[in-house]
Amino acid sequence: MVILSLDIGTVRVGCAFADDSVRIPFPVAVWPRAKYQAERELIALIEERKAGLLVVGMPLGPDGERTPICDSIESFVRRLAKRNPIPVAFVDESFSSVEASARLREGGSSSKTVDAHAACLILERYFELNPKA
Repeated sequence: MVILSLDIGTVRVGCAFADDSVRIPFPVAVWPRAKYQAERELIALIEERKAGLLVVGMPLGPDGERTPICDSIESFVRRLAKRNPIPVAFVDESFSSVEASARLREGGSSSKTVDAHAACLILERYFELNPKA
């Protein structure tokens, strides 16, 4: 099964994917949220890759509490669900963008894809939390 992962920010959405049999995430794209572009691109990608699960990063606070962006992320996911009923799993993605930026700097890569790399980290966390998924 193909699993897609999202790092949803206020301006951009990073996307990664993995096959559950291999469990190695790969960055796919970064899309702007403006004018629903990320939603349109994601719906097309779900259908193109026949994805069976969407893993979404939820930035929780240090004590596991909701942060201000959580409502925006849930709203984004609800709009997607109206167009495609793909199952969704939420994973705490605290500091994934910071970690992705550090990894990219270490590797000498561009920061333009940081959100897609953060989505890879979210998918890695999902696999760690769900070893049999």
